Amino acid sequence: MTRGLYIAGTGMMFQRRKMETITNNITNAETVGYKRDELVSHTFDDVMIERYNDYEDSSIVSRRKAVGPLTFGVQVDQIFTDTKTIGNFEETSKTTDLLLTGGGYFVLETGEGERYSKAGAFTINSLGYLTDGPGHYLLGTEGRIFVGSDDFKVNELGEVYVNDEWVNTVRIMGFNDEGQLRKQGDNLYYDAGNGQPYEWPNDSVLKQGFLENSNVDVGREMVEMLVTYRAYETNQRMVQMIDQINGKAVNEIGRLR
Repeated sequence: MTRGLYIAGTGMMFQRRKMETITNNITNAETVGYKRDELVSHTFDDVMIERYNDYEDSSIVSRRKAVGPLTFGVQVDQIFTDTKTIGNFEETSKTTDLLLTGGGYFVLETGEGERYSKAGAFTINSLGYLTDGPGHYLLGTEGRIFVGSDDFKVNELGEVYVNDEWVNTVRIMGFNDEGQLRKQGDNLYYDAGNGQPYEWPNDSVLKQGFLENSNVDVGREMVEMLVTYRAYETNQRMVQMIDQINGKAVNEIGRLR
């Protein structure tokens, strides 16, 4: 009974975390360049396969946690960010809006170092440099990109021209392992491990006056939200049932007559 209570309890905690992830996706459905997150859990089959041959190799057992009465339950494996699904393209005709196709990321200068972003909705600050919404500088091969006004052009190779003169080239970074990228906030990513970054992926093309919208499918997220809510309810009922059974065992079955 205790193990069942624990499993149902961890199930409720997992569904709550999943609901938070879904809510965040829906909230950012209109955020330019946002990539949806998905919560991934360990299944019982995964655990069983992982532990199947433990008895044959004592060294494996010593490296892993023992299976006790309270070790099973639903666990969050990782938060997966869907960077492969492309959001809808929107034509804005604004010179400060840049669309980056392919697997590349814009490079931004922040207080924590260089960060990466898919969001191309830039502005021009009071000093004449291209920045994102929170004020982080867009970086080029020659450092910060100065344009002075919105009268500038960017070609498909990222070359920036002011008055028909080249001033800089937008830096674009690709990653061999995008799974190493982690969200920081403000639509920024950082390399959490060895993502193996490299300059300007072959499939990357810049388009001025366009934006990539969020890749969140609100209809799909609403369905996931309903399924998650029902799963939470089911685990909640299990907790209540087990609690009632335990109560009967203590107060009725175990009563001395």
